Amino acid sequence: MTELSPQILTALIWLIWCFFHSLLISHWWLGQCHAMFGDRIVAGWYRLFFNVISLVALLPVVAYQFSVKQVILFDWPGWWLGPKFVLYVYAFYMFYAGWKRYDLPFFLGLKQLQYFTSGREAPAASFTADSRGGVRHPWYSAGIALVWAFGPITDISLVSKIVISLYFIIGSLLEERKLHHDIGSPYDDYCRKMPMLFPWRRVKK
Repeated sequence: MTELSPQILTALIWLIWCFFHSLLISHWWLGQCHAMFGDRIVAGWYRLFFNVISLVALLPVVAYQFSVKQVILFDWPGWWLGPKFVLYVYAFYMFYAGWKRYDLPFFLGLKQLQYFTSGREAPAASFTADSRGGVRHPWYSAGIALVWAFGPITDISLVSKIVISLYFIIGSLLEERKLHHDIGSPYDDYCRKMPMLFPWRRVKK
């Protein structure tokens, strides 16, 4: 039996994590949870459960990557530190913009749990056509920049960076479908005004 190379195994591990991360937040899986546990339990607990499980499942993925011997391909030498710094600044700004735009307690699942424990109905996700950050998904955009800026590029980390970047892009598209489904025409109008991941000016006709 042929042993898988560390690069292929790294890609497979990340792909498995990405698959289950998307599955656990999909409409289909949430429907199954609502049927099994009831609307109130899912509304109050599921977001926090999802975040905790995602983080715990991420630990062995990262641990494996750092346990493998790696060959440095690119280490941001000399003036390349300039573009690296720009990526870090861009990522920080986008994370800050997302923090100002989003309801962080709701994102983490803490607000839903608070409503559940107090006997109140959990609030629904709110939507405002906020333009801070200049994109519809500033945290995904920040994630892509941070992934490429962080650390040297090795034969192992290059695989991770590519898979994670593609997942952020695919994740944005999947979230777009969910938002179109949940919000409808107000979100369609928002999409026509704001780019998805990378800030750029639309040419007005």
